[in-house]
Amino acid sequence: MFSLRNFHLYLRHSSLSPVSGSATATSIFRLFSTAIHEAPSPTSSSQFAVNYLIQSCGLSTNKATQLSRYVPHLKSPEKPDAVLQFLRQTGITEPDIIAAVSRDPRFLCLSVEKRLKPRMAELVEIGFSPSDISVLLSICPNSFSYTKLQQKIQFWMQILGSIEKLFLALKRDNFLLTRKHENYVVPNISFLQEQCSLSSGQIAQMIVWSPSLISSRHDELEVKVKRAHELCGSCTSGMFLHALVLINCLKQSTIDARLLYWKNLGFSQEEVSLMISKSPYVLRIPEKLVGRKIEFLMKEAACNMSNIIQFPAILTYSLEKRLIPRNLVRKLLGSKGISVANRTFSSFVVLNEKRFVDVFVFPYEHAIPRLHQIYLDACAGKTATLETV
Repeated sequence: MFSLRNFHLYLRHSSLSPVSGSATATSIFRLFSTAIHEAPSPTSSSQFAVNYLIQSCGLSTNKATQLSRYVPHLKSPEKPDAVLQFLRQTGITEPDIIAAVSRDPRFLCLSVEKRLKPRMAELVEIGFSPSDISVLLSICPNSFSYTKLQQKIQFWMQILGSIEKLFLALKRDNFLLTRKHENYVVPNISFLQEQCSLSSGQIAQMIVWSPSLISSRHDELEVKVKRAHELCGSCTSGMFLHALVLINCLKQSTIDARLLYWKNLGFSQEEVSLMISKSPYVLRIPEKLVGRKIEFLMKEAACNMSNIIQFPAILTYSLEKRLIPRNLVRKLLGSKGISVANRTFSSFVVLNEKRFVDVFVFPYEHAIPRLHQIYLDACAGKTATLETV
């Protein structure tokens, strides 16, 4: 379990401290995190860089032209050739090399001896396999310029618990390894453990879902936690983490506008609160789409407001690919007097694809020929009604 005490012990026995090396780390991080925003215009791109990215890295002409502006100083194949040769010799796969170049071509200009070899050796030392290193490079190639990469990975592994979870978090925030965790992450974890009673596992899951939450300024995190409380109640609620992640993804003005829209549809404050406490992600749905889904459910799927309040998650499913096709199957079954059609519409919606066809489609193809194909056509957007089938 992560704790402040363990963190300080970790710092004491490692070369990383809140002060030492900070200037170098900061300068390297700034180089990689700001250059994208300060890159020269495409007109200054080097034709050599374009050709190199196409011929040696397998990029398309459009992609190479777009990325070449980030390496305008690339005039010779010597350094990038050495980088590519080293990566291939150490087991980095070709797709991961292409992904890394596509994400940040500047790593092609890193020194093999001073940057890549030391970083690779450090990763092997802490248990990374060649395939793990390959994935890491494809997700965040910028991290291989960072002299404290090993310590950063050990820090996040202690919190997240596995390489797989680390990769999931990095895919959502590939600068996670370059942030100063002692400034925000450690105090935020303590706050979530002590004030919100979140377990280590819950915090790890939150980071995987929304890494930027744990790197927020502490006062910002406190505000988000308060808003999550207001939306779904206690921290012990099973939906609290979902509400917290949602708040981190949406502007407060957007949330307020959607809450107002729900009320304008005729739902009371208590009913809206109940729905959000059951399924916070209904607030991710744009207002007009909410209106279309509710209209469909009430006019076509025999649902009423009470059904929606009791099972608001039904609104999170795709209208065209889930609700409409499955309602068609329900109506076809009903037209033949098959009793399963009398089940609630939510029972048709919640099943995964395989389970749905096994329960509601395949057993009734003798009564309704081509039922499976009719369903597949509806999922593909081909309009069908009881009359046309």
